[in-house]
This record gives sequence, structure tokens and C-alpha cells, in this order.
Amino acid sequence: MVSPKPYGLHVIGGAITENDKETIASVIHRFITYKEVLQLENLKKVYELPDGGFFIVQDVGGIFKVLADKRNKNDIYLVKDGLVKMYIPMFFSGVIEKDTVREDIGEKVSIKLTEMCRRRLSKSIESDVAKTVQLERFTIDQNQKFFELVKDKMGQFKRTQYFAHNPGWYSGSMAKAIQFIGGYGRQDFDQLPEDALERVQMTIPEKLMVQLFDKYKDVRLPGYDGIPPSNGQFQYEYQWAKTDAIAFDNGGNPWLVRVSSKVWAMPLPIIPITADPLFHEYVENELGDQELLTILETFKAFPSGESFPDDNEDFQRWVRAGVIIEVCDTLDFLSHQAMFHACGWSFDSRGVNAYNTAWKYGATGVIEATTFKLRLNLVQSLHHYGTDKVDVSNDLTSNERDRIAAYMSRLGAELGADTQGITIRYKLRHVPQQEILSRSHYSNMSGEVSYWDTYTANPIAQHTGNVIKLYHGKLYHHEKPKFQPQIKFPNFASGLCVSFDFTPLDGAQPVECDTVMYIYFDSDVLKVVKYFYSGRVFEKPLESDFEECMTVGSWREFRTTGDSHIVGNFYTTELDDREEMAPNTTLTTITGADKGYDSKPWFAFDFPLAATGSMWRNRYYTHLTKTESYNGKTLDIGLVIPMFNRSSILYAKRERGDVEIKTESLRLLSVQDPYIYRYWTYHPYFAYRGGLEVARGKPSPQWGNPVWVEIQNYAPSKCSDFADNGPWVIGMPADYTWLIHPKSDEWNFSGGGGAPPVKEYSWNTTKPIEMTGFLKWEVAERVMLISDKVPQDRFFIHSPDDFGVGMVRTSSKVFLGDTEYVNISETNAEGVWKYIGASTLVNHIRAYHFIGVIHE
Repeated sequence: MVSPKPYGLHVIGGAITENDKETIASVIHRFITYKEVLQLENLKKVYELPDGGFFIVQDVGGIFKVLADKRNKNDIYLVKDGLVKMYIPMFFSGVIEKDTVREDIGEKVSIKLTEMCRRRLSKSIESDVAKTVQLERFTIDQNQKFFELVKDKMGQFKRTQYFAHNPGWYSGSMAKAIQFIGGYGRQDFDQLPEDALERVQMTIPEKLMVQLFDKYKDVRLPGYDGIPPSNGQFQYEYQWAKTDAIAFDNGGNPWLVRVSSKVWAMPLPIIPITADPLFHEYVENELGDQELLTILETFKAFPSGESFPDDNEDFQRWVRAGVIIEVCDTLDFLSHQAMFHACGWSFDSRGVNAYNTAWKYGATGVIEATTFKLRLNLVQSLHHYGTDKVDVSNDLTSNERDRIAAYMSRLGAELGADTQGITIRYKLRHVPQQEILSRSHYSNMSGEVSYWDTYTANPIAQHTGNVIKLYHGKLYHHEKPKFQPQIKFPNFASGLCVSFDFTPLDGAQPVECDTVMYIYFDSDVLKVVKYFYSGRVFEKPLESDFEECMTVGSWREFRTTGDSHIVGNFYTTELDDREEMAPNTTLTTITGADKGYDSKPWFAFDFPLAATGSMWRNRYYTHLTKTESYNGKTLDIGLVIPMFNRSSILYAKRERGDVEIKTESLRLLSVQDPYIYRYWTYHPYFAYRGGLEVARGKPSPQWGNPVWVEIQNYAPSKCSDFADNGPWVIGMPADYTWLIHPKSDEWNFSGGGGAPPVKEYSWNTTKPIEMTGFLKWEVAERVMLISDKVPQDRFFIHSPDDFGVGMVRTSSKVFLGDTEYVNISETNAEGVWKYIGASTLVNHIRAYHFIGVIHE
């Protein structure tokens, strides 16, 4: 048996009852026994009081005491005083099934959970958890500072923050963090139902909790409280004029970065004890929860979801404390205008490179677009997690230490619990003791508060960076907005993807354009969208490989009439369909095929009654000639950046025109063989005049028999190579009676030959030009063909139109977890959205808001 141990009892928040006292006395005995058996040097445990509230029993540093608190223990966990809390919020993983609720009947946000999350929750509350749950914890109003996402109520329906505030508005590692943070829900447990799942928290073994408590009990955090926002609302900015991101320093530690008129950095707000190696070992060795491991591998801790202070005075106090660090300015970025409101800076996954575009009217009245690049160099800090110890100089005497202690006690009594008091306390942890000693003789503590409030400490890290202008160009079009090229950007406030207006100021002159208009990271691959415009017209030269001697082979001729110009106003890193196009074009193709020689040679006597003549042959070929003529042909390219996924693009192409004329013909043609032969014979009635200079044939002809071929002449022409296969009469004199006078009772002045049997033809058609096109999707480092049909007209007309009707496209994606899944609101015949990857949580019919970590 262990002996009773004296202790002090301190009660706050009300009076304890007799039942409370009996419980405390009973627990103390078990507490001491437990500590002695385990031989723990320090121990602290929390217990419920039977009549409400809780009490803490602790034996630390040889001091044994009991603190009874009649308040809810979450008030202790969640109080914002700048000190580390022994609190780890539970996070849920899955997909939001119902983000709009009816308040009048008490509807709650519905979530379909991952199996790993269900196991984690079931273990925590010691009860099975359903696949789909409805929780007040996630019935969260939209943060009012994101005015464009706030919608009025639709009758009795309320849109929660999960309706519009999606991780896809962000980029890089911030998109991952937003998905994760969305899984916390509300932390105002005193407002939530008395339900285990609504109020669940993450717990760790008591021994580990004691170890962490000893390490962090007096640690002050750099600029945050280490607990999620109590209302569960998203805090991070994503807009063009103010973008929050997560970047990693050279030691791999995460920083929260804000790009506005300047670039600021502070340690990423986290749940402090989740950054400790002991917690990491516990998760890896004892829990084996892959969702927890993914968070720790990604951010080294659980991000808390806290942001930079909204209040400028509080912001500047943390700047003076050296926690919020000015990295660089952003040149004249904010003197421009946004391509669209949600066009925040696009960061890579490490957060050290970022890009954005902006525009303004130039001196000539034409819109000028500029691409800006941000480069960060973040260095590791000893004060990153606030776990460094108070600097106590060994050079101080005992008297000096006493003077500092007395001064700190008087100053502490003057400090409040507001940001001023928290920042001063944080500064004093890092200010050299000699500097505090130099102030210890001052007795006006209100003056000392002012001194330390305005005191500027050295930054906790020496970050550097710069913003440069990378590209610059014009954005011009001569037409009115409804007839301009169409690129549409998401505008949630209007509920549409809205067309960009290229209209210049009055009096502006046309200019050439080849300008980056949108730039973004798809994962870590940098992609751009460029706008192209040229008012130049030109006469396109004839494209032809036709030649004089076309027999066997293929030839092509492309002829244009009218002024040509370049069509296709947009192209991207992956897709470029621009081309030179004329009002009228004709494409002619000729295909020649060899058909061989005559089946027998041709012959003819020199003149009537001549005894001499010539014999020759032809080589034949066919020409298949096709023409395609198009009149009034045009090309349209339309781009859409969808809602909820700024790192993807829909790319629509459409070709159209007035009239299409097609012709086709097949002709048989020939070339004469250059070898020509001379022959002679004799017939007393039909062939008796003249003779050859060579007449060696024996026997001498009688009555036209035999007919002797005696002379070979070679007479090549410009195109006769095709028919030239060498001599074709061998061994002269040669008897050709069989060809020239085969029948004794018939006389032919000429004859022979034998062309191949070819049926010649020709036809032509005239019809309106059929539109063609396709729709492609640039996403997830690939290009997906959505459809090989002509896209909807909405891609190519202004949004909104004259009647206020416009175009909307949405997309959703898993940003954190092993699951690859992304979809787009382009449907098949069954109404199923196009998608890449797979997830067991979805059925591909809408844009999804994923929370936590998705591994399935």
C-alpha cells in the first residue's frame, strides 16, 4: 500500500460538491498507486467530476496538486493564450454528401466516410460508426470574409461552407491542406450535441501525454494558438489580390506564405504535439493509420487551419515579434487587374515557385497583360515550432537573476491575455537576458508594456525572395465582346464562367498579340494559355509538288484564293490548332498507277501503197484525280477554366464554312516507248512503193508475206523514261507477219495495240460544309479527349449572353491521398460525368468536396 500524500486543492469556475470531494479523494489514491507501480517521475491525469466539470491531478517536479474546474474541460484545451495545448483534434476523411441543409427540420451536413476513418472513429468512441453520418459538427456557415462565396439562403435551405469553398480554389500544398482541414469540423463543443461522434477528439496514451506535457507545458507558439478555428470555417485566402500558400524551407519545414502587396511568411500553424517525433513514432508503430501517416509525411504535423491575423494591428505585432517575416515586395502587381477574382498565385508543391497574370490598359488604350514570377528562398529556423527554451544567460549573477525575475513578475501582472500580451511574452522568450536586465530598473509598467509592444525583434528566419516580370504582351480584339474569341473564367459570385473582355479603349489601334493570359501548375508541371491575334492578311503561296512528267506516284497541290490569315486565337502548352486559312481553298491530289504495255505493238505503213512502215508500243497508267474545295471556312477555339479546379482547362475546337465542292475522276493515260522499229514487205497491189535502207530479210516477201522488221530507232522524249525498258524486238531481221499481215486475204494499213481494260469516270458534288470539332480536357498532366463531336455552341459565345444566360462548368479532385480522382461536368448519355481515376466514395454525377485524406 502507498502512503497518503499531502496535496493542495485549487478550485476555479464555481464550487465543488460533496460528491466531487469524495471522487477526488478516491482518485488520488489510485493515481499515487499507478505512478508508483510504473515508476513514473512525473504524471498528470484528467478526470470528470460527478456533478459537472473536471479535475486535474498532477505530480510534476516533486509538487503534488489538484486543480478542480467546474467549467467544460474543452475551455482549458481551446483557450487562446499562445501556449501549447495537450489537444489533438479528430479529423474525418471522406466526401461531403449533403452540403445544403434545411434548418427548419434540423438537417445536418452528411458525410460518406472512408473505411480507415470509420475504424479510427469507432476505436475512439468505442462504438461502430456508419458509412454515412449526419453531423452538426460539419454544419458550418461560410466565412463571411469570402464574400463571393456567400450566398443568400434559398428559402429554408442553408448552404454550408462545403457548398462553395473547395480545395480546388487553391494550388500546390495549400490545396492539400484545405482538404485536410475541412475534416476537422467545429471545435465549439459546448455548442454541439451531447453525442460521442459529434464531440470526438483524438486521444493518445497517458504515458505519452505526460512526456509531451513535460516538454511543451511552457512553450509559446510563434503567431498561432495550435488549435483549429472553433467555428470550423476555412481561413486561408485564395484570391488574386491576396493568396495564401504553403512553402517548405531548406530543412523541409512548412511555412505559411501570403502574397499581397508584399510577400509574408510565418511558421505554418500546426497542432504542436503532432510535430513531435514521439507522436510520429506512436502513429507509425502503434496505430498504423495510413491517413495519419500521410498527413505527417506531407506537413510534418497536423495543420491547424489558423491563418495570419485578420486584424492589421495584431498582424504588425507579430511582425515586430519577428514571427511574421517580410520576404519581399510584389513590384507593381496590385496596380494591375485580375484575369478573374479567384485567380490566386499558382504555387508548385514545394511552394518556392509561383506565377500569376494581371492586366491593365497601356498608354495606347490596348490591354497589356503581364506574367509575374515569385521565387522564394526559405531557410530553416530554430524557432519554427516554438519548442526552443528560454535563453537564460550563465553570465548573470544571482542578484541579476533576481532582478529579472522581479521585473518579469511586475511586467507579467500588467500584461493582458490579448494579442499584445501574447506577443510580448513571446518576444521575452527570445530577447537576450542582458537586454531585459537593462530594463529591470524601470518601475512604470504601463510604459514598459508600450516599450516591449513597439520593440522590434530580429526575424526568426532570414528568408529571401523576389518577384519579377516574366512575360509581357497585348490583349486586343477589334470586335464587340459578344463576337470576340472566348476564354471563360470561373466567377462564383455570378454562378457562371464569365467571358474575358478584350475591348480596348476608344481610339486604340490594332496590334499583334501572342501573349500569356493564364499560367498555372498542374501538379509540378508549369502550363500556360496564350492568346494570339493577328490582323495581317497575306497571299498564301501555291503548295504543289506537281511536275511535268507525272505517271506513277502521288502528287498534291494546295491552292488558295483570297487573302489568307492565321485563325485560332488560343493555344496552350499541350494543344495548338492555329493554322493559316484562306476564304477559298482547293486541294488536288493525283494518284498514278502503272497499267503496263499494250498487249501487242502498234503498226502503220508510211503512206498508202508504201512497202515500209513503223512499229511501236505504249506504256499505260491511270490518274485518279480528287479535288476538295472549301469556301468561307473558319476555325473557332474556345477555352473554359472550370469552377473548383483552377489547374485544368476545357479546350473546344470547331471548324465550319459555307460550301464544300468535291470532284473525282479516273483517266487512262500512256507514254510511248522510245524504241521504234522500221519494217518492210512487198505486195503487188497494196505495198510496192519505196523500201528500207536495210533489207536483209530472206526469203523476199511475196503478197505481203513475210513482213521483216529490220531497223531499230531510239527517239526518247521528255517523259519517255517511264516507258523505256530497253529494246523489245530481239534478233533482227524479225518476222512480224503475225502482227501486220496475218491473213492473206485482208490488208491492214495500220493496227495492233491493246490498252488495259480501265473504266474511266468523273463526278462532282456540292454541299454545305459539315462542321467538325472536338472537346479536350487538360488535367492531371495529360490531355483527355472528351468528345470527337462538335462542342456545344456555349463554348464559342459570350457568357453571359444578352439574356443573362451563361455557361457553367465545374470540376472536383482528390488533392491529398493515394487516390487519383478528378472529374468534369461533361456528361455521357447516362448523365455520368467524365472522370479520370477512381474512388469508391463517388458515383461521378457532381462536383465533390473531399475532406481529410483519401486512400480509396
